[in-house]
Amino acid sequence: MADASSLSSQINSAVQLALAQQTAPEQRNQAYVFLSQVKDAASQTWQDALKLFLEKSWDPQARMFAAQVIGESFPHLSPEALGYVQTTLFAYFQQEYGSGPAESGITFLINTSVRLLALLFFHSYPKTCPNFFTHFISLLRATPTSPLNPASTDLLLRLLHEVSVEISDAQLRLNKTPTRLTRDGELRDAVRERDAQAITRTVWEVLGVAIDGLEKEGEGVKGAKARDLALMAMKVVGDYVSWVDINLIVTPETIPFLLQSLALPTPIDLPLRTSTADALLETVTKGMPAQDKLALLSVLDLGNVFSSLLGVGRENGQKEADEQTEAFREKLGKLLNGTGTELCKIIEEPTSSPESQQAAKTMATALLPFVLQFLSDSSALLHTIAISPFCTSILTLYKKEKKRGVAMTEEKKAFLTGLLDVVVRKMEYAPETEWSLSPEGEEDDDERVFAEMRKNFIVVADAIAWIDPELYAAATRSLVINTIDSYEAGGATASGLPWQRVELATFLLYGFGQAVSATGPGAFVIVPPTEVQRAKTEPNYRIDYTQFPLSQLGEMMLRACQAKLVLYPHAAVSLQFFEVAVRYNDFFKLCPEYINDILPSFLDEHGLHQEDEPVRARVFYLFSRFVHNAKAILQASVSGELVSSILTRMQDLLVITAELPTDETPTEALLTKVADQVSFFTAQQNLFETVGALISILNQIPEMQVNLLRAVLSPLLAGLQTNTRTKADSPEDLNSIFLSHHFIMAVGSVAKGFPDLSARAPVATGSWVEVYKEAMETVLVGAKAMSSFVVIRNSTRACFNRVVATTGEAVLPLIPTLIDCLLGEATFPEISELLSFLGLLVAKYKFAFLPILDTLLLPVFNRVFYFLKLPISGTDDMIQHSNLRRAYFSFILSITSANMQEVFYSEKNKPHLQDVLQSITHYIATDSLAPDQRYGFLVLTKLLSIWVETYRPPTAPPAVNGAPPSPVPGFEQFLYSHAVALCFKVPLMPSFDYSDAQSFQVIGEISTFLKQLYQKRGAEFVEFMTKSLLPSIQCPPQAGEVFMKALREAPDGKQFKKFAQEWLRESRGPPQ
Repeated sequence: MADASSLSSQINSAVQLALAQQTAPEQRNQAYVFLSQVKDAASQTWQDALKLFLEKSWDPQARMFAAQVIGESFPHLSPEALGYVQTTLFAYFQQEYGSGPAESGITFLINTSVRLLALLFFHSYPKTCPNFFTHFISLLRATPTSPLNPASTDLLLRLLHEVSVEISDAQLRLNKTPTRLTRDGELRDAVRERDAQAITRTVWEVLGVAIDGLEKEGEGVKGAKARDLALMAMKVVGDYVSWVDINLIVTPETIPFLLQSLALPTPIDLPLRTSTADALLETVTKGMPAQDKLALLSVLDLGNVFSSLLGVGRENGQKEADEQTEAFREKLGKLLNGTGTELCKIIEEPTSSPESQQAAKTMATALLPFVLQFLSDSSALLHTIAISPFCTSILTLYKKEKKRGVAMTEEKKAFLTGLLDVVVRKMEYAPETEWSLSPEGEEDDDERVFAEMRKNFIVVADAIAWIDPELYAAATRSLVINTIDSYEAGGATASGLPWQRVELATFLLYGFGQAVSATGPGAFVIVPPTEVQRAKTEPNYRIDYTQFPLSQLGEMMLRACQAKLVLYPHAAVSLQFFEVAVRYNDFFKLCPEYINDILPSFLDEHGLHQEDEPVRARVFYLFSRFVHNAKAILQASVSGELVSSILTRMQDLLVITAELPTDETPTEALLTKVADQVSFFTAQQNLFETVGALISILNQIPEMQVNLLRAVLSPLLAGLQTNTRTKADSPEDLNSIFLSHHFIMAVGSVAKGFPDLSARAPVATGSWVEVYKEAMETVLVGAKAMSSFVVIRNSTRACFNRVVATTGEAVLPLIPTLIDCLLGEATFPEISELLSFLGLLVAKYKFAFLPILDTLLLPVFNRVFYFLKLPISGTDDMIQHSNLRRAYFSFILSITSANMQEVFYSEKNKPHLQDVLQSITHYIATDSLAPDQRYGFLVLTKLLSIWVETYRPPTAPPAVNGAPPSPVPGFEQFLYSHAVALCFKVPLMPSFDYSDAQSFQVIGEISTFLKQLYQKRGAEFVEFMTKSLLPSIQCPPQAGEVFMKALREAPDGKQFKKFAQEWLRESRGPPQ
């Protein structure tokens, strides 16, 4: 470090070099390094920094840096040095702001000075510098009768704000240490005790002078300067009200200032009015006893405030105003919300007296008209503010009152009626809206705001429906039925019925069932209570819903179907109607005749053939859900000819096109990335699934079923054959492979439309099964030729997954060929997926799959072993290894859970059983994470339960009718030599985290394993533990006896777990 006499100059020069544009990069870097060294050595360089800061001839940027160095030094200074800095700075600021130029108005220097003083306060108040605030307050006037000094007043207000932020800001508190939070609390206590009264008195004095000078011109606190000071003073009021005595803020003398500031008439004063609303919000939300809060709100009389101010910016029918006015209205909305929420807290607080609760309820009720006013506003932001949290709180309160049996009052009814009316109106699209459906994630700001607003309003409407179902139902029914009447009377054009109104009616119909909690066929009719009771008490009784009159929801659905609302010539309406049809598919069980009206609409330009691609994609999904949900109805009422006709009308939509982006270089990496992205083909797969579902209902017409299935699959398989490429030597080859991926996925999607096999129907029957078998043979030919491409391997596995689920054992003979195709080129993640796929086959087909599993087990395991031997070089590798370990363990558990463990010791696999067993213990012990360890011990416990025989002493007589001998004799010796030690090695590792929930689960599996092994082998196990295992880990005999006693006496592993955790933790000692 340079000598003291030249350091200030060097700092000044370094700052200039660092900031000058013409400085060479190397010089700039040297300057930064030097300045960093100066700051790091602040405990030695602070005196030179102080000299630099006090000397105004130096560069302002250098003085700012010097102030930062001084601030860095404070924690390291002795009380004497800190006192010296304080005296020096006080003298400087007294001269500079009392009678000097106040840093010539350079903003960053003023802010730097304030920050420096706030740090000085933090490190010196109150012990070293008890007169901190008194000193700066004394700078406001040259004499007691002199006018306020604008410069020193500005400095004081900035300083007060900075101090409050430093020690009380809620956001900053989140990242502070407990020690720092304690220090902040001590400082707040000291300020309250010593200086709060002087501070608040001074701030109110400044505010009074500033407000008085707003409309005056001249020197001093007048005009623009008065506005700046008034704004800053009001901000300080808001800062301190949250943590000083409320009686210092709200007094008979100060309330007029607050209300006057809130109602200033000129537009130029809007920032001050906004800041006042902020200060009032801090005031009303300050924690205090209910009685005090009610007294405060009574004095403030905010009802009159809202009444007089809610029209600001909305004069003469104005729908929006300038930015500052809208900001003020937003703050008013937050003030209303804060006030109402505080009142609701008092009402719901059990410790509030009945008188306080009634008073709060009266005040809250008086504010409700203002909530409706805000909700009616044209500003979407104000809607959100108005809804939450006051509106939500009052509705929650009404819900609780209803649960308690409190009667509905006229006031409540009036508010709910008005609220529902506003909410419904606001859920309608604006007349000027140009509607479009954007792909998910690509919505513009207006779409997102409206969607969020609707979402919030639905919550409110649903709450109203719960509180007063009749009110909600009547209002919704009225709008829906009136809209349908208008549509039927003159159609869309003749009646002048705007699409916005029809869409709203359809949207309300969509939400009605959820709002009134109506589900199933019973939602559409009025079912007598006796019928409901009979269905509950008689297990075999089924209600015949068709004999009962329609409910309000049923009536609205009937009218919407009769009017063919879906044909309204606007995509927003038809799309919303399709959403309704999918949600209320049970309606068509009662009125199946309307299926024949809905299906053509799904197929024409209102549905699948919409011009707009995002709308078309959404309808693809909705049509698939409609067909899936209504399959039973369709099977009963739709003929083979109609299915054939539907497929013919869908034919043009089943043409698959795919092309890689042209703005990127075509590579296999791009192919893999694009194949995983959501695209139009993703939606098209829903259509192929729908095709499968429609064909699947033709079981009674097998010949037509087979012909239609072939007609759908043949183009896909032909496309696959045409586009099969063994290499990707050109962009065209990559596009062909991309198309092949799509064709394979489409085949799987068609299969997904067929019903999955189940316990009731475990075997697939029908000629269509042979069609799929042939199709999968063709898919395998293409997949084998293109097995070097990950997108083909992934799509083939996904396709088989779907086909196997619906065809069952018919395609199981193809699995070895499939695995051979996938295994050789598989990547790390693919092996995990493959194990999961095989695990599902094991679980579903059990012994039917055993011969195939016997053939596949070793090749699959060898591939797993290959990948898990690869080195781990980073976090991604660690995660991949962990995922594969768990997939491996899960696969073994799938086999044992299906009682197919004989595959491990079959003639083919028995020579390798020891390798498999050792792999389990190896993967538990090596580079494993807690979830891997847990699964590994779970496997060991499962194998123990099926392969370890109950211990019998050598002298015991032969067992009569006992359990059969273990198919893996001596397996317990493997556990003794390899597994039991792991039960101690793993939790005694320094890296084992006892505070982690997953580690606790590992201890649980270890405890279960040890307990079961003790239960199986008894005295033999105890002898092994006491004479071999525990001594080998240097366990003291007494500690070992305690452990074994607890293990013997615990009823099960679960009860032993807590003891084991504490014993192991103590045995390891503190982590290194």
